[in-house]
Amino acid sequence: MKKLLVILVLMITTSLTIGCSKQVNDVQVSPPFKSGVYTLQGIEGRIGILAPGGFIANKPNKYMWHFWGTKEELARAPFKVEAIDLNTGKKHPVLLEGMGTPNKKYVWEYNYGLGGPNNGADAHLPSGLELPNPGKWQLNTYLGGELFGSVVVHVS
Repeated sequence: MKKLLVILVLMITTSLTIGCSKQVNDVQVSPPFKSGVYTLQGIEGRIGILAPGGFIANKPNKYMWHFWGTKEELARAPFKVEAIDLNTGKKHPVLLEGMGTPNKKYVWEYNYGLGGPNNGADAHLPSGLELPNPGKWQLNTYLGGELFGSVVVHVS
């Protein structure tokens, strides 16, 4: 009876592990698209991020977010990024304040609104970002507490 129980537990654990890893592997990195003269990554006509040099783990960099939407949507603040490491499922604050200074800190949101049109988008926002681990990351963006869009990126 004990052997049967052990085998059953192992089978369930294995199937859950395989199922979880399959889900992560099935998540596709957001495709690139053109906006103006730039190539962004995200959802064309909704949200895109200009990521010169891509994403490198533990390397802070400046990134420009681009947004398409109604005036009401784009007027919402604050701007929040919830970064999910798809290897672990753990959520991380990855926006930076004070990037390049001794006072650098990670924050969940910027408490100000978006800038005007830029590179063919209806609005934009520069940000500092630093992702702590290599792999696939889902960047859920919120405007005024409401999910605006998600961008999945590969971090080297």
